[in-house]
Amino acid sequence: MSDLYTKFDSLNSEQIREFVDAYAERIIDDMDPKSLMQFVFDTITENLIIQGPNEILEEVFCVYDEEVVEELIDSVS
Repeated sequence: MSDLYTKFDSLNSEQIREFVDAYAERIIDDMDPKSLMQFVFDTITENLIIQGPNEILEEVFCVYDEEVVEELIDSVS
């Protein structure tokens, strides 16, 4: 296994990026739809919850229009 660390250390930044991309594709290919949806949900919520309220709202406005934002606010208030 230590040979693999040495081999990995010899990769340049472009090769490391390709390695990461290939790893991500392998993970996705091995997931069933329910696991993939859960992963996406967890990633979105974890990325948003660490932001402040204004940043959360800005993020949602980047994806949806005012009507959807209002609908989301009304659904929790």
